[in-house]
Parts: sequence; structure tokens; C-alpha cells
Amino acid sequence: MNCPVCKTPELVSTDLESNLTSFRCPQCRGDWLRGAEYWKWLEVHGANLPERDDRDSGLTLAEPGMPLDCPECRFRMVKYLVGHGFNFTLDQCEGCKGIWLDRNEWEALKERNLHDDVNAMFTAFWQSEAQKEVRRQRLQEIYISRFGADDYAEITRIRAWLGSHPKRPELLAYLTDKDPFNV
Repeated sequence: MNCPVCKTPELVSTDLESNLTSFRCPQCRGDWLRGAEYWKWLEVHGANLPERDDRDSGLTLAEPGMPLDCPECRFRMVKYLVGHGFNFTLDQCEGCKGIWLDRNEWEALKERNLHDDVNAMFTAFWQSEAQKEVRRQRLQEIYISRFGADDYAEITRIRAWLGSHPKRPELLAYLTDKDPFNV
């Protein structure tokens, strides 16, 4: 099997985890996981570990962003958003269900205990939540560019305060009235 990213290097069998074999590209250091191997590992691995808080370990990820063909059956792989604070995708073959992980993606997932959720990442529910996260982030960037970072932080604080205030409707009426003292 050749690397789907680099095209020519032969993938080399390696142990990604105990009881989980992957095929690694010696050039880009991406890993190919056979779907059946991942499911077997998941059964042995046991219960779903709770996700750890978002933290940045400084791992350098290699997200080529280009469409990839499966190294085993040559089907075009589908990109799935990881979400949960990550901005990379996992590639899965719809034919053989194999998974391509670019350099350090497994390590990043493992750091946050998401490596045992890879199977869930391919579901419509997970993808819907990940897409909402992307939209929220894009809108936040738009608001920051329009308002400025300080004003955006202040309006976010005010929205949170208003959202939980018992007199929210009255406060909003006061704020939106052009002249609240015009009697």
C-alpha cells in the first residue's frame, strides 16, 4: 500500500497503540487504520473515556486539505470534521471503512481522550455539532472584526448578564428605546 498523501512511499506496519496496528508513511508520518482493526481495538480498549478539557500541547498537525484516495481499495475518501475545538478532519473510506490520520492527529485526539470516539465522528449527529461549532467560530470572527476584540468581549459579557437577568424584557426595552426619558 502506498501513502494516499505522498503517493509513492510504501506504508509500513507499526503499533499505534497496544492491540492497534496502523500503516505509517515514513515520509509524512500519516497513519492508515483499517476500520476492522479500529473496531477490534475499541472493543478491547473498553468504555468511552471522558473527554479532557481543551488544551494545546503544541503538536504540529499536517492537514493537507486535498482529496485523498484510499490506499487499499482506491475509493475517494470522505473528510469528516473532528470538532471539539479541533480544526482538522479525518478521512474515511466509504468502501473499506479505513481511516487516514495525518501526522499527529492520533496524538492530538488521544490527548483529549477523543481517540476512542473516532467511530462517532463519522455519524450525522457528530458532524452536525461540528458544523455548528465551525459556524459559531466564523460568526465570532466576523463580530470581532466588526466590533473590535474589546467591544466584542464587552457585548458578550452584557449578553450573558442580560440572558440570566430576571428583568430582561424591561432592560431590553430600555436599551432599544431611542429616548427612554421621553414621557
